[in-house]
Amino acid sequence: MSDRLYDLPQLTTLPSWADPELLANASMLGLVILALAAYLILRFLRRIVVKVALIALVVLVGFGLWDQRLELRSCAEDCSCTLFGQSVQIPLDKNPRCGAG
Repeated sequence: MSDRLYDLPQLTTLPSWADPELLANASMLGLVILALAAYLILRFLRRIVVKVALIALVVLVGFGLWDQRLELRSCAEDCSCTLFGQSVQIPLDKNPRCGAG
Protein backbone atom coordinates (compact mmCIF):
# COMPACT_ATOMS: atom_id res chain seq x y z
CA MET A 1 0.00 0.00 0.00
CA SER A 2 2.90 2.42 0.54
CA ASP A 3 3.55 2.66 -3.20
CA ARG A 4 0.57 4.99 -3.64
CA LEU A 5 1.29 8.55 -4.66
CA TYR A 6 -0.58 10.15 -1.76
CA ASP A 7 0.82 8.00 1.07
CA LEU A 8 2.90 10.21 3.30
CA PRO A 9 5.37 9.43 6.08
CA GLN A 10 4.22 9.67 9.70
CA LEU A 11 4.46 13.43 10.32
CA THR A 12 2.40 13.74 13.48
CA THR A 13 0.28 11.72 15.87
CA LEU A 14 -3.44 12.17 15.42
CA PRO A 15 -5.45 12.79 18.61
CA SER A 16 -7.14 9.83 20.27
CA TRP A 17 -10.62 11.17 19.41
CA ALA A 18 -9.82 10.90 15.67
CA ASP A 19 -11.11 7.35 15.21
CA PRO A 20 -11.68 5.72 11.78
CA GLU A 21 -15.44 6.33 11.77
CA LEU A 22 -15.06 10.03 12.54
CA LEU A 23 -12.35 10.40 9.89
CA ALA A 24 -14.50 8.60 7.30
CA ASN A 25 -17.34 11.04 8.01
CA ALA A 26 -14.94 13.99 7.85
CA SER A 27 -13.69 12.69 4.49
CA MET A 28 -17.25 12.70 3.18
CA LEU A 29 -17.64 16.30 4.35
CA GLY A 30 -14.38 17.11 2.56
CA LEU A 31 -15.78 15.59 -0.64
CA VAL A 32 -18.90 17.77 -0.38
CA ILE A 33 -16.74 20.86 0.12
CA LEU A 34 -14.63 19.89 -2.90
CA ALA A 35 -17.77 19.51 -5.02
CA LEU A 36 -18.88 22.99 -3.94
CA ALA A 37 -15.41 24.35 -4.75
CA ALA A 38 -15.57 22.75 -8.21
CA TYR A 39 -18.95 24.37 -8.83
CA LEU A 40 -17.65 27.79 -7.76
CA ILE A 41 -14.53 27.39 -9.91
CA LEU A 42 -16.60 26.54 -12.97
CA ARG A 43 -19.09 29.32 -12.27
CA PHE A 44 -16.78 32.26 -11.61
CA LEU A 45 -13.40 31.71 -13.26
CA ARG A 46 -13.09 32.92 -16.83
CA ARG A 47 -9.66 31.67 -17.91
CA ILE A 48 -9.92 28.11 -19.20
CA VAL A 49 -6.36 27.13 -18.23
CA VAL A 50 -6.85 28.13 -14.59
CA LYS A 51 -10.26 26.46 -14.58
CA VAL A 52 -8.91 23.16 -15.89
CA ALA A 53 -5.93 23.18 -13.51
CA LEU A 54 -8.06 23.86 -10.44
CA ILE A 55 -10.69 21.29 -11.41
CA ALA A 56 -7.93 18.71 -11.94
CA LEU A 57 -6.57 19.50 -8.47
CA VAL A 58 -10.03 19.20 -6.89
CA VAL A 59 -10.61 15.84 -8.64
CA LEU A 60 -7.20 14.52 -7.51
CA VAL A 61 -7.79 15.52 -3.88
CA GLY A 62 -11.32 14.11 -4.05
CA PHE A 63 -10.06 10.79 -5.38
CA GLY A 64 -7.53 10.60 -2.55
CA LEU A 65 -10.18 11.36 0.07
CA TRP A 66 -12.56 8.80 -1.39
CA ASP A 67 -9.90 6.08 -1.43
CA GLN A 68 -8.80 6.83 2.13
CA ARG A 69 -12.44 6.82 3.26
CA LEU A 70 -12.94 3.35 1.78
CA GLU A 71 -9.84 2.07 3.56
CA LEU A 72 -11.02 3.51 6.90
CA ARG A 73 -14.16 1.37 6.69
CA SER A 74 -12.28 -1.94 6.94
CA CYS A 75 -8.97 -1.15 8.64
CA ALA A 76 -10.21 -1.72 12.21
CA GLU A 77 -10.27 -5.49 11.58
CA ASP A 78 -6.47 -5.73 11.36
CA CYS A 79 -5.64 -2.78 13.70
CA SER A 80 -3.72 -0.87 11.03
CA CYS A 81 -5.69 2.30 10.30
CA THR A 82 -3.92 5.19 8.61
CA LEU A 83 -5.10 8.38 6.96
CA PHE A 84 -2.60 9.56 4.35
CA GLY A 85 0.20 7.83 6.26
CA GLN A 86 -0.82 9.10 9.70
CA SER A 87 -1.68 6.39 12.25
CA VAL A 88 -5.22 6.37 13.57
CA GLN A 89 -6.04 4.90 16.98
CA ILE A 90 -8.85 2.36 16.94
CA PRO A 91 -11.35 2.60 19.83
CA LEU A 92 -11.70 -0.53 21.95
CA ASP A 93 -15.43 -0.75 21.15
CA LYS A 94 -14.58 -1.14 17.43
CA ASN A 95 -11.97 -3.89 17.97
CA PRO A 96 -10.92 -4.92 21.52
CA ARG A 97 -7.84 -6.74 20.13
CA CYS A 98 -6.31 -3.42 19.05
CA GLY A 99 -5.88 -2.24 22.65
CA ALA A 100 -3.87 -5.32 23.68
CA GLY A 101 -0.74 -4.29 21.77
